Amino acid sequence: MGLPEILREKREALAGRWRELVMESYPPEAVAFLRQEKDGFRNPVGATIRRSIDELTGALITGASRESSSGALDAMVRMRSVQNFSPAQTVGFVFLFRRALADVLGEELSAVPAAELMGLIARLEDLALDAWDRYAACRDKVSDLRAREAVARTYALLKRAGLLVDACETADASASSLGERRS
Repeated sequence: MGLPEILREKREALAGRWRELVMESYPPEAVAFLRQEKDGFRNPVGATIRRSIDELTGALITGASRESSSGALDAMVRMRSVQNFSPAQTVGFVFLFRRALADVLGEELSAVPAAELMGLIARLEDLALDAWDRYAACRDKVSDLRAREAVARTYALLKRAGLLVDACETADASASSLGERRS
């Protein structure tokens, strides 16, 4: 039996083990809640992990295009990029798939042809690179939002202190002073 058949047969176990490993990357006090609470409104992080990991597992197993798993990867990276994770931890969840693969398949991996295994690893590496690109885009967006917020706060403070005048107010004042001179 080749790797594609083995992976299809063990898909649920593989996705379940990968989910567990991802959830274990959270603080210990959060892990029990992430595992137990199934309501997506009460536990959006757990729901995102379950939904996204299931979809990503399917994409890795079938060799589906990047676009087909784009939403699941984006959801995971966006969620983890705003949590207290380092950049490596944010995208590192992708590499937990290898550990899940070893845990679930165990000795069966030794019987898998190297070319098939390398194909799966290549898809996993592509997924990791895509995750890194998405992480960088998220961090750029957050930095841009913070910079805009700082400019807006500074502008408001300067205006409130009377140290800044709007261009519209300047134009109105100029127009009114021109009217006074003509009179």
